[in-house]
Amino acid sequence: MKSVTCSLLALGSLLVVGLGGQQLSSLLHAQEANKGLVWKHGLNFHVRKAGQTKFDEGMLKFGTEIFHDKDIDKLVYIAETGALGLGVADKVKDKPEVDPPKLFHGLELRVRPVNEKGWTKAVKFGAEVFKDVNVDNLVYLSEKGSIGILPAGSLSAAEKIKDPEWSHGLDVKVRKAGEKEFSEKTKKVSLEVYRDENTKQLIYITDGGVIAVVDARDSTKPAEVKGPTWWHAFEVKVRKADEKDFTKDTKAYGVEVYMDENNNNLLYITETGAIAVVPASANTKPAGSKEPKWLFGRSFRVRKADEKDFNDRTQKHGAEIYKDENTTNNLVYLTDSGWICVFQGK
Repeated sequence: MKSVTCSLLALGSLLVVGLGGQQLSSLLHAQEANKGLVWKHGLNFHVRKAGQTKFDEGMLKFGTEIFHDKDIDKLVYIAETGALGLGVADKVKDKPEVDPPKLFHGLELRVRPVNEKGWTKAVKFGAEVFKDVNVDNLVYLSEKGSIGILPAGSLSAAEKIKDPEWSHGLDVKVRKAGEKEFSEKTKKVSLEVYRDENTKQLIYITDGGVIAVVDARDSTKPAEVKGPTWWHAFEVKVRKADEKDFTKDTKAYGVEVYMDENNNNLLYITETGAIAVVPASANTKPAGSKEPKWLFGRSFRVRKADEKDFNDRTQKHGAEIYKDENTTNNLVYLTDSGWICVFQGK
């Protein structure tokens, strides 16, 4: 039951921070970021680990809150881990009862270490695919608490579950904030790309079990895998939930952007290893790296799985929204723990 008490507590916890009267770009219809967040509902997700066939005592649980960010008209799914994804808000409506998520299928995905061509040392990760039937969004969740969101549309659970089809692998480097040049010490991350044949979506997964999902469109498995092309990089600061202003002590994150030449997708990766993927569309490689434009900040309260009500101990997560000035209209949502989500603005 979405009780009045719970709703008031949740709404009271939402802060639109650091606006300073700034006007947003035309991308946000030149309106001030003052519409804010509205908490819609919370969901608990159960995720099986790799090799686990049943939902039993060994399964993992992740609490997730869903907010309507009215300034971008998107639903923000933020898990207790701090991971977040953005879904469509077309079917948002107030209802007295919240329906639990519907399990579509489970996945087991293998990821090779960096520079490894063979699969003998690959690590397996479990993931689940759900439908949030309250608003018709697909929810991908890995056993590491990483989340990916896509519109469900008319998709329904497959009668016969198909295994994911491996497409290709990528190795990328990502610099920390303040790290000016790539070097042998620069962090490396290995990724695999799979096609979920049950939903026709592409799944990117790292050697840390972090996922991102994107519409497969007309992409097919490459006959010859092309390496990623570095496009640009930037650094952004993200305040914690209770941090009012940006200061010299505000945490900064390095972000690299690559073109996946195998399917025309842009891959964003932060220094923490979090990833986001969006279609490159009509974007072309920039001549240099421009600083992103800060738009506004957010503060969320997120309950852990089975935490019934919001309370004084409910964890908080801060986030910032930037416009990637190196692209036509990509907006970047980044949390204070380094999780990232990127979407194409209007």
